[in-house]
Amino acid sequence: MSLLLTAVTFSISAHAIDIKAEITGKRLVMDGADCAGLYLKNDKLATMYSESDCKSGLALRVRWLNNNTFVLIEKNRPNDISPPRTYIYEVKSINGKKVTLNELWTGWNDLKDDETKYHIK
Repeated sequence: MSLLLTAVTFSISAHAIDIKAEITGKRLVMDGADCAGLYLKNDKLATMYSESDCKSGLALRVRWLNNNTFVLIEKNRPNDISPPRTYIYEVKSINGKKVTLNELWTGWNDLKDDETKYHIK
């Protein structure tokens, strides 16, 4: 039974793959969008794109916490008093050109984490 579940469900923790290598240098576009998503340029730099602005996005630094968790940190300081925006992502699954990320909520209030599906472009 467990072999069947393993064959049907692809779990990051169950398979020793180099997630960093799988998604670095790739553009992850949100399912249902043309542009919105992330571009992990290399292991240090990334860009976050909105659907309304496909050409210039939010410049970010990348810091990998472990094999399947990374933090994106705003690179350019918008003013002298605000801390940088940060986004923590856990890679839940990679299956071919499909990637599922869980964004861990780091903002104000008590909101739930957000699981989003992407396709590699």
